[in-house]
Amino acid sequence: MQPTNNWYNPSMADFSYHQITTALSRLDIPAEAAECHGALSAVVCLAGPGGAEPWINAHFPEIEEAVAQGDALAQETKQLLHDFYQHVYAQLGSGDFSYQLMMPDEDSQLEERTQALSHWCQGFLLGIRYAGVTDINKFSGELAEILQDITEISQVSGSGLENNEEEERSYTELMEYLKVGVMLFFETLQHGHQTGQATTVH
Repeated sequence: MQPTNNWYNPSMADFSYHQITTALSRLDIPAEAAECHGALSAVVCLAGPGGAEPWINAHFPEIEEAVAQGDALAQETKQLLHDFYQHVYAQLGSGDFSYQLMMPDEDSQLEERTQALSHWCQGFLLGIRYAGVTDINKFSGELAEILQDITEISQVSGSGLENNEEEERSYTELMEYLKVGVMLFFETLQHGHQTGQATTVH
């Protein structure tokens, strides 16, 4: 299958929620940007700049299969995911708080955004395993607490939520908590920054 238009230009990539979701859907991959970003973030924290290829192979084996068959669209998508990975690594490594969770835009219903937040957390837990950690109980201290919270949020359903100020505030607080949590993971595991009883996992 050949791409029908130049839908991806690395020099112009903005890595939006819509862009990543569209890239995956073009290959009929049943995943969306939030889950993808969550998994990618975990692998970045554990594997550093060299984790892109193992992550893609583990998370999207159908892309590798299509690339091996000469599918140009799959090759473009793989390149997009590589660039996306390095973009997130650069964000976390910059220390300037530029890292943000990839979620549907604020015009989306709160129910949709909350469900995406749950999918992001599911992706993060998957990403830890993609990075080679088979037992998350090996983490300790603050990292263990964050992982416990991520596990709980991953089970949240967005159904029945009302678009009111209190629910919006709760959603925003969860977003900020997860953002800071990922930054702590990265600092602890990539830069050896010891916080509390946090332990680097190999």
